[in-house]
Amino acid sequence: MIVCPSVLESTASEYVLTIKRILPYLQYFQIDFADGEYTNGRTAPLEDIINGLSQNIDDLSDLVLDFHLMSINYLKNTVDLLELKKMLNIKNLFFHFDLHPDVITISKRFPDFNIGLVLNPQDEVEELARLYKLNKIAAIQIMSVVPGAQGNPFLSETLKKIEQLRQAGYRNKIFLDGAVNENTIPEILSKKYLPDVICPGSYLTKTNTLKVRVDYLNKLG
Repeated sequence: MIVCPSVLESTASEYVLTIKRILPYLQYFQIDFADGEYTNGRTAPLEDIINGLSQNIDDLSDLVLDFHLMSINYLKNTVDLLELKKMLNIKNLFFHFDLHPDVITISKRFPDFNIGLVLNPQDEVEELARLYKLNKIAAIQIMSVVPGAQGNPFLSETLKKIEQLRQAGYRNKIFLDGAVNENTIPEILSKKYLPDVICPGSYLTKTNTLKVRVDYLNKLG
């Protein structure tokens, strides 16, 4: 499994500081942006995040970034990210499934980005498969917590969606985001079908034993 820390902060400077602290160990990050409308929680404004990253390009040139857009205005956010894409390697943009984004049209409009969808705990794979051609979705992220803030409890029943997606024929990457830590990883590993990418949040971003935790995660393979 690939380790991709999810970074959720209240100011742009905190995003940059958190990334720089982890960057010696990992180079792939997911930036969580919350607009305060789609979720109860609110992060730094996306414009501030973009400016903060842009001002530190020399230090962040090795980064690979995904953006998880917990936002009603995800199309505007995508336009805003185009300029940053010229400076940094942005791979996936994740929009929430329950907003019903037109993945094919958006992918054609923004060919430089891979467009993924996020399944909240209440979202069903059956409904996703009814509304979308699954393998047209570049990546699917399963939320194992209620989105909006780090520290929400792990919802183990969400793990069944990985098996459901594979059995439905989905062959692209599956991400798992939410309360990924040493307490929940044994349960994740106990399943027949595993995520391709895990996105630990506060487990890495708020720890004083970063190297120990990164080493533990890297041993998972």
